[in-house]
Amino acid sequence: MNKLHEQTLALASILQTTTLIDQLASTGTCDANSNQASLKSIITSSTKLEEVFNQKQDLLVGIDALKVVLGNKTKCIQHIIFYALALINLEKKLMKNQKLLNQITLEIDLIKNQDFFEISHINSVARLAKLYKSTLGGLNPKIMINGQQIYLSNKHTSNHIRALLLAGIRAVSLWKSQGGKTWHLLLNKKKILNLINTLEGLN
Repeated sequence: MNKLHEQTLALASILQTTTLIDQLASTGTCDANSNQASLKSIITSSTKLEEVFNQKQDLLVGIDALKVVLGNKTKCIQHIIFYALALINLEKKLMKNQKLLNQITLEIDLIKNQDFFEISHINSVARLAKLYKSTLGGLNPKIMINGQQIYLSNKHTSNHIRALLLAGIRAVSLWKSQGGKTWHLLLNKKKILNLINTLEGLN
């Protein structure tokens, strides 16, 4: 897997988390397989994309979203892009705050070593949400989620959204570890689109 391939998949993982968040905020549900893969990435310490996301199907939602973004059809997913940019900014602030970073790393290690709940279990999601709220949730500007109030006011849905925001921070960190930068999107747009089309053509 070459560098551009790694960066593209990592970028897709960012957009996947923000798409899932938008789905939850708008409908109260989200794609189950992609949700499992994104939440699981939080407790996977590897920086190798093929180890974090084991198969192409794990990133289908993110790859679809990235294709829409690069196709300049951004108006229909403007919330998804806004959340992604906000997560990139938030991750940058986190990297400058060693105390918060240590706190998050320690708690994630504890969650990773539990053997009684799956990462997508309601209790694990609540624990991830609490971690996000007590750490990253205190940094400004806060990420404001748009959606239907009936879903946003639901405790489990709001926990789920916060857990996915944490997965989004992990995705940004993964993207940056591969040398990802926002200006690469403009420079490599055609190459990335070609790569996405190739990925979509694989069985």
